[in-house]
Amino acid sequence: MLATMRKRLAAGVSAAVLATAALVPTGAKPARAIDPGTVITIIQFASAAYSYFQGSQRGGLTLEQATSQMLSAVNASRDAINAHADALAVAEATGCVRHHVLEFADLEEFPLALKQMWAQDVTACVTLIDALWGAVGETNALARNELGILLGAIGPIALIARAQARFSTTDLTALLVAAFKRARTHFTPYCYGVFYGVNEEFWMYHPEPVWLDGGYFCQGGYDVPTRTTLGSASASGIGLFQGGMLVQYDFSPLIAASSRQTAHGVAVAALAQLEP
Repeated sequence: MLATMRKRLAAGVSAAVLATAALVPTGAKPARAIDPGTVITIIQFASAAYSYFQGSQRGGLTLEQATSQMLSAVNASRDAINAHADALAVAEATGCVRHHVLEFADLEEFPLALKQMWAQDVTACVTLIDALWGAVGETNALARNELGILLGAIGPIALIARAQARFSTTDLTALLVAAFKRARTHFTPYCYGVFYGVNEEFWMYHPEPVWLDGGYFCQGGYDVPTRTTLGSASASGIGLFQGGMLVQYDFSPLIAASSRQTAHGVAVAALAQLEP
């Protein structure tokens, strides 16, 4: 019976990915930007939820305790998770995230057979979101950002569901780690500085490093379809320039501010719990 269920699920996932892939190339409705504050909520959720799961695997928590604590975290973050699901504008992914966030509340009431079916379904939701990363294309930063954020939300639910169903979580954990590493790299903030108050001729007479007023900027990505910059953070202050190029400035506060607005922050929070 279990083999039949797995075949059915695999066929359903393949069909969903193919159907979704047809929706997202050129001409598809782009993802929309939403309140960056909701990203912070999901960063906090991902950090807590993945830690609960890992606690259940390493003996710090029972599976029932981890499930209960994660349910409380889901309830507190539900609006933010649903907002990002809606922002993706891909019906299959939006629907599966909303569905499984809703169903999670009753997980402990499910008999084992239903837990196993549901665990396969929520795993399929994770693999669908992961597959969409390639389908939406590299220039579609808004969509990729939402996909990375949603893995922070649905991933721990899938891991707990599989544990409750007595399924292995090894392969799913490896998939999530790889996906988060990819998101972390893709949305790593790019930073630069510009000097104020002098012109280019100034550097002809001052080849040495010079401390100058300047503007300092970090961004997490650029969405080509909508011409939208993601994860913007900026500051003004003193930096060390030489030959018109910035050679010294502490970007760490701006990098942190940029990261908190994108999937980069979610990925960093998740990897802190999932990696050995």
